[in-house]
Amino acid sequence: MNIVTKTARDIVPTIEINHKLERKKRLSTVTAALFMIIEGLCVSLLFWLFYQVRIAYEFNQPVDLSNWDGERLGRYILFFFFASCFYLIFIYSYQLHKFRSSLGLIDELYKMAKAHTFAVLITIGISFFMKYGDFSRLVIVGYWLGAMLMSAFVRVIKRQAYFYMANQGLLSKNVMIVGAGKVGTSLMEELDRHRWLGYRVIGYVDDFKSEATNSEGHTFSYLGKTSEINGILKSHLIDELIITIPSERKLVNQLITDLRKIDIQIKIVPDLYNLMMSTVQIGNINSLPVVSLIKTPMQGAGLILKRLFDIILASLFIIISSPVFLFTAIAIKLDSKGPIFYKQKRIGKNGKPLQMLKFRSMVLNAETQLQSLLEKNDADGGIVFKMKSDPRVTKIGKFIRKFSIDELPQLFNVLKGEMSLVGPRPPLPHEVELYDDWEWRRLEVLPGITGLWQVSGRSDLSFQQWVNLDVYYIENWSLGLDLKILFKTIPVVLKGEGAY
Repeated sequence: MNIVTKTARDIVPTIEINHKLERKKRLSTVTAALFMIIEGLCVSLLFWLFYQVRIAYEFNQPVDLSNWDGERLGRYILFFFFASCFYLIFIYSYQLHKFRSSLGLIDELYKMAKAHTFAVLITIGISFFMKYGDFSRLVIVGYWLGAMLMSAFVRVIKRQAYFYMANQGLLSKNVMIVGAGKVGTSLMEELDRHRWLGYRVIGYVDDFKSEATNSEGHTFSYLGKTSEINGILKSHLIDELIITIPSERKLVNQLITDLRKIDIQIKIVPDLYNLMMSTVQIGNINSLPVVSLIKTPMQGAGLILKRLFDIILASLFIIISSPVFLFTAIAIKLDSKGPIFYKQKRIGKNGKPLQMLKFRSMVLNAETQLQSLLEKNDADGGIVFKMKSDPRVTKIGKFIRKFSIDELPQLFNVLKGEMSLVGPRPPLPHEVELYDDWEWRRLEVLPGITGLWQVSGRSDLSFQQWVNLDVYYIENWSLGLDLKILFKTIPVVLKGEGAY
């Protein structure tokens, strides 16, 4: 196999490709959300029915679904609310919220039943702890059993809908196979035979084999050599890349490095290949085993919890720091001419631009003065610009920068979903143009207001140390790590060390 060394500028236009892939995934996301809503409505109506039947039986009256009277109604609604919340958490942790399930029907229904069971048991425990134990066993047990049956029915319908849409090619994933040996040809034949799996083989790349056929004589499309993959991705919209030649380690490492910055899923059909990646997920496509490369554990239920965590804490921080907002705004206006806030174009997750908010800490024409100051850059590496005695910074700017007060408006970026409280700092567009493949990894997650390198030396660190700490955070993320970084940020900010 040929291995071609590529510079950062030789890589495909990743932002455009990521946007196209995002639009293609939208239909699947919307359909999954629709079925989750249908399931939620069905289970809600079922709970309401059991409650009304119990009330009718207790008071010897006909069932009236429009009856909203009753002193215990609030407790039952609270019970259902908690049970539903816990059920959603388990559903996301089991990856059962997706329209395209990677599990068999039996496995999916088993995990769904576990989710309902755990949700009800935890809610019962909380109810007794809160001394809200006056619930009818008919309602609780009936709801538990009925909810499992109702969810099972909806999920069977959802699976049939997916099979139909996959066979019609509406939700199929475009796949490119790397390698047309025995394993690669078998995989293409399997995916072509089982269209309901939702894969559409666009073709394959191979350095030695330009013709591959299945057992029925059908010829698969030859797209080119492995060195031409970047060009192929420009002309074909590919959702997944499946590598069937893991023994070609140098080639595989080169492909993974080159394609990291594209929002494309990479799978490897393993032969006990010693993976370089830190996080993998073992799965299968029908009867063939695959290893999915997981860029970060920040996904599924963890990602949902991180987002809720961001919204709640950002809202609290805005309320608590509102006096600081007011005094800072007045000080900036009194100190120098210009607006209070400064909007700066930054690059966010997967190369998506965002307008980052800051309190203005520089003079109005700061951007035009930058070129004359580049030779005085104090940051190692040359990609980012940092200057300890930057003449563009105002008197108030020096103070708010030292204690990171200028970053407070980014809490609104967090509420908008453009940033997170914790994550890599969002780079400037001209900095991203200088990124190599390793630096691009910083863009695999939402950027943050604070991060691991901010609590490990801040601006005193070299750029490569920033990147290494950011990549460590991405590969080892947990909600506990976020909390640890936030707690460490407080004394670092109050001391004002390493900021300029």
